[in-house]
Amino acid sequence: MTQLHSVASLDYGDGRTCVCRICECGKHRCPGLKIPFIGETTYRNEYVPKEADHDQGGRKKQVLHSTKAEPGHFKTTKQEAAELIEGKHIHPAESYKPRHEARENLPFDANTTNRTDYPGYMPEYRRTKPKQEPMPSLQGIYDTTKGAMDDPIKKLSANSKLPKPPKSFKSESTAQPDLPFDGVSSYMVDYPAKEAPPARSANMNKGFVPVPENRDFQTISSETYVIPPTCLQRKCPAAFVSGRPVSQDGHIKLSVYNIPSGIVS
Repeated sequence: MTQLHSVASLDYGDGRTCVCRICECGKHRCPGLKIPFIGETTYRNEYVPKEADHDQGGRKKQVLHSTKAEPGHFKTTKQEAAELIEGKHIHPAESYKPRHEARENLPFDANTTNRTDYPGYMPEYRRTKPKQEPMPSLQGIYDTTKGAMDDPIKKLSANSKLPKPPKSFKSESTAQPDLPFDGVSSYMVDYPAKEAPPARSANMNKGFVPVPENRDFQTISSETYVIPPTCLQRKCPAAFVSGRPVSQDGHIKLSVYNIPSGIVS
């Protein structure tokens, strides 16, 4: 018996049901009857086949090109332009350049658009830097190594003439001995220490627990043990239906009172 249906909803009227009705997962279906369709459909009216010309042998039509070119097919642009003026009397074009006249070679002294559009500007003033003369070199040799520069300090320390650092201005009364802190801080109050969990050995060593004496050794099953619900799994009842022949109406039928429960331990 399934959880989704009752006996009345599963029964066909003869005390039997089918795989379609007891299926709970939607994956199990009865094969059904394959009857040819008789009647008119709208499929052929909505999807009209295209008219295609099928050649014999499945060969594509070859494009036939003419072997002779038409007259004037290979003419150039110059030949086409010459045909337009063929047989016409055309006067030559006159030159529009100014006539050559002898003029005095004088410099050009007038204003041009270039001078008007792009006037001159004064260059930026650049200050001349004075020439730096090198410092006069002094006579003698200067040793600037670290060892040579530390020699005067070493001589003063050897003669105990180095100035001593000043004493501390702190009073000696403020000095306190280093003692360990013995008190309760605010951190310890806000974050108390957690109790450590007991060791595993402490939980295991509980001693021997005696078995009750009212045991029945003649049986192999016990009614006191109940399978916990977490160990039970439920599957589709239609998956447990054994192979059965298909009935005349195309359904795999079985008795209403023989429906698998679908519970797997």
